[in-house]
Amino acid sequence: MIPEHEKNVPLSSYSLDDLLPNSLLSSPSVGIRTTDTVADAASLLAHHLESFTDSLVVTKDAYPVGLVGGIELLDGVLKNPTSDFFDNTLVGEIMNDKLAIITKQTKLSDLLKQWQQTRRAFAIIPNQYYGYSVISARKLLEIGALSKTNMRVLDMPKKRIITFTKDYTVKEIIVSMFENKTRKLILENVSLFISDRIITEKIANDLNYLHNVNNFLDMKVDIFKLESPKIISEDMGIPEACKIMSDMLHPYLMTKDQVISPWDIVMILGSEDLVRY
Repeated sequence: MIPEHEKNVPLSSYSLDDLLPNSLLSSPSVGIRTTDTVADAASLLAHHLESFTDSLVVTKDAYPVGLVGGIELLDGVLKNPTSDFFDNTLVGEIMNDKLAIITKQTKLSDLLKQWQQTRRAFAIIPNQYYGYSVISARKLLEIGALSKTNMRVLDMPKKRIITFTKDYTVKEIIVSMFENKTRKLILENVSLFISDRIITEKIANDLNYLHNVNNFLDMKVDIFKLESPKIISEDMGIPEACKIMSDMLHPYLMTKDQVISPWDIVMILGSEDLVRY
């Protein structure tokens, strides 16, 4: 039961421990060493990317020093689209060293500010097992699902839907993702999408890390199995949208004129219109 004087206080002013007292540390990080190969990272990401954790925590001498995810892999593939990149490049060479390490007392508002600066919804927090747990956009959906607000999906900031066609090459898909700062593209006139996870899985599971694959970047997008977003009404409340996304293996929502990712939801959790239940 929330004390009367704390009701209608914006979510963003609370600490993460206040907002997630029972599940804050429930998502253990998935680690990889700086000396492991990119192929090792791709294998782990193919199993975990987005459905469990957004990125892998890179460690050196058992201490976290960075992160690596689909973004780093696709950037490397653009520069070297061969098996050599996966076999002979070390994780430490491509990792992002802007790893946010937070505490239970970190306020939601401060975490969101960090993420806005890094454009990466990922942080780690020390846990009771002398390791680290992950705080990701998926984790923060739990906060939104338990919030109290009159905000609806149609009240969210509108963003341009980035599309592609069946004629696109793999290179055009990846370049578009980077140019538009998005991990997902919608197939034009169809409710299907491609993501960095889909590309990573294809490389790791079907293309054997590009061994015996020539001209990967020139291949057409039809080599990938696309996925469908969940179609919802724009009148849906934010808490309900959060609940739906929390239950999805690969969360992505779509209305008649808008697409909504976990990142989009997380960025509105700082609004004063969202308060604790």
